[in-house]
Amino acid sequence: MVKKILIKDNDFKITDRNVACIGYFDSLHLGHQDLLNKTISEARRLGLKSALICFKPDPADIISKTKTRHIFSDSEREKIIKNFGIDLLIIIGFNEELMKMDGNEFIKTYLNRMNMEELISGFDFSFGYMGKGNNELLKKVGNFESIVIPEHKHYGKKISSSRIKSELTKGNLKLVDKMLGYSYYQNLKVVNVSQKGSKWLIEAIKAEKNIIDIKDGDYESFSLRNGIFSFENKIRYKKGEIIKFYVNQ
Repeated sequence: MVKKILIKDNDFKITDRNVACIGYFDSLHLGHQDLLNKTISEARRLGLKSALICFKPDPADIISKTKTRHIFSDSEREKIIKNFGIDLLIIIGFNEELMKMDGNEFIKTYLNRMNMEELISGFDFSFGYMGKGNNELLKKVGNFESIVIPEHKHYGKKISSSRIKSELTKGNLKLVDKMLGYSYYQNLKVVNVSQKGSKWLIEAIKAEKNIIDIKDGDYESFSLRNGIFSFENKIRYKKGEIIKFYVNQ
């Protein structure tokens, strides 16, 4: 059972001694999983809780003052995180005040008070005002051991959420699946159903806003053109309910 901790301001207390990883974790791709697996293994080695620290909303939304298209919604992202077996899910509410906080202050106000033995971060992790905080600052100011995980590459290129988004817009779902380490899917809401011979013709819309659109085209488990879906035998359907289309399963 995952314990969810919401931090809305600097008035918080985390009682469980833990090993944590930190990031936004838009998709929990293989690079993110390197952090998560290291966190869980270190927590088990030390007999502590494993924790994942993330932010809500996406810091990019506050910094750019625009709505970023995501790979998964916040609620779906939390479900995926929980499936990896983490003990503590720590969500820091991100706002303009936090955006303007420098790296030193962020460490002292938040990270140093999270009861951590170790903090696991990616090689390019940045934080604080203008993103000037980095792993070197964590090692210098943090009251925990800072462990840095190297980049995870696929065919010589870094796996990242931005790369996955780019491949989704191109319709390269098989490549996306390889970078995720699991099958990509979207939550959809059925708005109309009609039968075409032995098949169902489904008209559906995305169940969540601000989810990136994949390229129109034919895919292994469904056909997608302007929100119209043709059922295949791997898809289950219940009229009027939100359904999941799992690609490449």
